[in-house]
Amino acid sequence: MPSRDQSSDTPPSAEADLPPLDAASLWAAFSQTKGVGVSITDAQGRLLFVNDTAMVLFSKTAEIAYQGKCISDFHSPEYVAERLAMIGRVLHEGRPLSMQHIYHGKKICSTVWPIRDSQPPYDRVVVISRTDSGDGMMIPEVAEQVSTEFIDLGPLSVLTRREVEVAVLLGHGMSVPRVAQLLHRSPKTIQRHKAAISTKLGVHGQAELVAIITEMGLELDDANRKRFPCHPDS
Repeated sequence: MPSRDQSSDTPPSAEADLPPLDAASLWAAFSQTKGVGVSITDAQGRLLFVNDTAMVLFSKTAEIAYQGKCISDFHSPEYVAERLAMIGRVLHEGRPLSMQHIYHGKKICSTVWPIRDSQPPYDRVVVISRTDSGDGMMIPEVAEQVSTEFIDLGPLSVLTRREVEVAVLLGHGMSVPRVAQLLHRSPKTIQRHKAAISTKLGVHGQAELVAIITEMGLELDDANRKRFPCHPDS
């Protein structure tokens, strides 16, 4: 048996045998960790478990009665098809997929992990979601990153597609002339969009807009993603 000094200097092997673990205790610690959204669904999109954090992230309240419901009860057919395709791929390939998306105007990272059940029910996945803490999304290295066609702009949902484009570019610190050049519009037109954006969002000055766009992590391509629910697309 190694001495006390030897064992303290030698890191434990990652492959060392673990003593029997209490699954209920592990699940409680995992699902009740503050700031971590945890949900379990299956290949049909049935919601088998959703913790309070996940409900707040995606429904803005923890008072959602999800029991016996599917993601199709809350989202459009197109959105559901995209999510079920991702779940199906995770189950087929047996490895996780991660996605950075914007929901209720918040930047969220969700990773879908396969559950390797030894007995029925089968075909289940666990989805781990969290918002950006400021130190990056901490996407698991083993997970492939995928993209989504959908976006929920939250407070920016009042903006048209063109206004979102202008807001994103201004929010990245660009000047009105530069934005006009990139969008092939006149500076006068961009200035008009800027005024409309300021009125709709209640912001005063470009610095406030920069803060909003930076917090949401918006890029120009996000203006062309499909919104839910439907918003102006002019």
